[in-house]
Amino acid sequence: MPALPRYSVKTNRVENPHVVLLGAGASIAACPRGDRNGLTLPSLQNLEDVTGLGPLLARIEKEEGHLGDGFEAKYSKLAALPKYDDERCQIEAAIHDYFARLRLPTEVTPYDLLILGLRDKDSIFTFNWDPFLLQAYKRCGGIAKSPSIHFLHGCVDVAFCAKCKVKSNAGIPCPRCAGPMEPSQLLFPVTEKNYQSDPVIADEWAALRLALDDAYFVTIFGYSAPVTDVAAREIMVKAFSASSAREFSEVEIIDIRPRETIEESWKDFFFSHHYAIFDSFQHSQIVRHYRRSCDAFAMASLQADRL
Repeated sequence: MPALPRYSVKTNRVENPHVVLLGAGASIAACPRGDRNGLTLPSLQNLEDVTGLGPLLARIEKEEGHLGDGFEAKYSKLAALPKYDDERCQIEAAIHDYFARLRLPTEVTPYDLLILGLRDKDSIFTFNWDPFLLQAYKRCGGIAKSPSIHFLHGCVDVAFCAKCKVKSNAGIPCPRCAGPMEPSQLLFPVTEKNYQSDPVIADEWAALRLALDDAYFVTIFGYSAPVTDVAAREIMVKAFSASSAREFSEVEIIDIRPRETIEESWKDFFFSHHYAIFDSFQHSQIVRHYRRSCDAFAMASLQADRL
């Protein structure tokens, strides 16, 4: 049975979370002219060229034939060929090193607005390897109570302790046992993305399931839900579909692709007409109703007040 969100008429507060999903488009939108040092923000479409891996992959394809369309498909094929283990490690190191050099611009970015515009009941989940979300958290986190942040595909600035099952900043000892921290895994073969194989990644996905099951508002920013990542799509759709408040909740997509393409990508995630599509983060619920995104939507949808 559908259930109303946890909403107090007296205080006009909703306790259900606002959940944000970030893809590469969010980082590109945050750094349209490159990062603080002028480095280009890669996407899966230009990752080989930006990170300088094109010649290496071209040499392997000359030996093995076509590896696949897109970086993920090529990496997946390469991971299944043990004789290229050294090259695979070289690819992983090059990607890690490139993303680790990225720095958030000094001006206010959408990442800063996300950290400041949400409350501690809310959550941000990113598919990006870059350190921007963590950098924004560090420079904005002390201003007000911040949302929780999670890294679904790992992050170059995040490490973990398998013994204590905790994550923390890369380059420091475990905050519990003072032992060494291991870097989070970044790359998974696309044909067998097993998010349970890495203990920290598994915990991040468990947190996403819980958040979506209780979500009242969901913002998807710059994430295209690629059909290649079947595991991610299934987890998200199943978790959000199970939410008892889904019939009253709202999804907004921030994406520059054609509307028809976006609707086709996310049709399994929508409930009826409860969604909106924007081409800029400035039109998002978070920017329009700072730290009151869920409260404002409850007033509009449950109290017949306008947004």
